Amino acid sequence: MKLKIGTITYILLLATSSLTFAEDNPTIATVNGHQLKQSTLQFYALERRRGDPENEIAASQLIDDIIDMQLLKEEAQNKGLGDSDEFKSRMNFIRLNMLSQAAMINFLDNNPISEKLLKKEYNARLDDIKVIELKASHILLEEEAKAKEVIEKLSKGASFADLAKQYSTGPTGPEGGDLGWFTPQRMVPEFSEAVMALKDGEHTKQAVRTQFGWHIILRTGQRAGTPPSFQQIKPRITAALEQQHIQEHINELREKADIKLVNKSTKK
Repeated sequence: MKLKIGTITYILLLATSSLTFAEDNPTIATVNGHQLKQSTLQFYALERRRGDPENEIAASQLIDDIIDMQLLKEEAQNKGLGDSDEFKSRMNFIRLNMLSQAAMINFLDNNPISEKLLKKEYNARLDDIKVIELKASHILLEEEAKAKEVIEKLSKGASFADLAKQYSTGPTGPEGGDLGWFTPQRMVPEFSEAVMALKDGEHTKQAVRTQFGWHIILRTGQRAGTPPSFQQIKPRITAALEQQHIQEHINELREKADIKLVNKSTKK
């Protein structure tokens, strides 16, 4: 059973949300005498938010959706649609899935990752999260032909900064094209790759094309940057260790269980 960080995050989100209606679960609407509860609305809102986190949906719209679902549910019951073997199999899987998630939540609640272990993991990862900062200048041009002309002037000894002031269409042109210090992730990939391939003091011999135009790039420095703080990276480390923690627990359950594969040719 392979777990993903996103799965655990969602599980924990559901667990947290359940606390808000544990003691108070009022009725939000009745449909043919059936009461629709606040808890149903909250679970539905969470599901919609998970599918489209950027889109805020009004509570009134969510309630209308739940009312529609209740009406369709009643129609399905009246037609006996829930009696089919396929439907029963689907419901068995949903129950299997939800109870397994509940077990994971319960395990993490009772076996939390300690702050000490999180900090130990952070320190162990510091070598893997080294940050490189680069310093460069560029001349941005709209046409490749003009870029070739400027590169020719550079090859003859012209000043990069002077050419940037004269020809660059970018906002840094008046400052000689100086971009200052930046991490590679801040720039578009084509630009960052070109800078990384240069040595300090070198400029590109061919213009680099990006969505912004044609760039002539001069690399002027490299230094070690400041790695993210423990608090910045803590959520990511927590999710990773929780995933590992649960997987180890599942492995222990498998070792104790009596598991027999009835049909080994069954496709996964």
